[in-house]
Amino acid sequence: MRGTIARRLLEAKQTIPHFYVSRTIRAAALAAFYKARRQQHPCTLNDLVVRAVAMAVAEFQMFRSRIEGNELVTLPDANIGLAVGIDGGLVVPVILQANLLQLPALAAETRRVIELARERRVENSGRGVFTISNLGMYGVDEFSAIVNPPESGILAVGALRDAAVVENGELRASKVMTLTLSCDHRVIDGMAAAQFLARVTDLLESPDLL
Repeated sequence: MRGTIARRLLEAKQTIPHFYVSRTIRAAALAAFYKARRQQHPCTLNDLVVRAVAMAVAEFQMFRSRIEGNELVTLPDANIGLAVGIDGGLVVPVILQANLLQLPALAAETRRVIELARERRVENSGRGVFTISNLGMYGVDEFSAIVNPPESGILAVGALRDAAVVENGELRASKVMTLTLSCDHRVIDGMAAAQFLARVTDLLESPDLL
């Protein structure tokens, strides 16, 4: 497993021209939405991120595109990969057509593929168009992830944390979360990356849209 990971990551860094875009979102509304929602349906904060990303990927064609040989191929659905740490390494199960799943169904499917991945049964490996890597549960504030080839983007999700924010000229305590988007510059340009991250931010800062 380590050998496979080493080869794939070396290939990714040597052949994909990475660039990175970061944004710290105001997450107080997201935290309140999550607290209320999990009482109705079992879900995690990560499920809300997956939902927002799936919606955004469905809207932005570039984030469903990838280079295969000499061709730029666009896939029809937001098949979202989830980076899952297991003993000895990392695997990426994929939720097919995540953009078509409402939050309760998406949460159930996310839970199912992660549980299988921890048993080393990786669902839909290699069929993703975009991956999410979340280290927030380990207290990591922010990080940059390596694009998972042949995909063109990956979102690194940091911890939901307390911070001082300025609103209407006043300083107050609130919740924030940092997102860092890594992109393949052959497929995605800076403006598109900024627009995509802005859309994910809008969805997470106004979680009723989810």
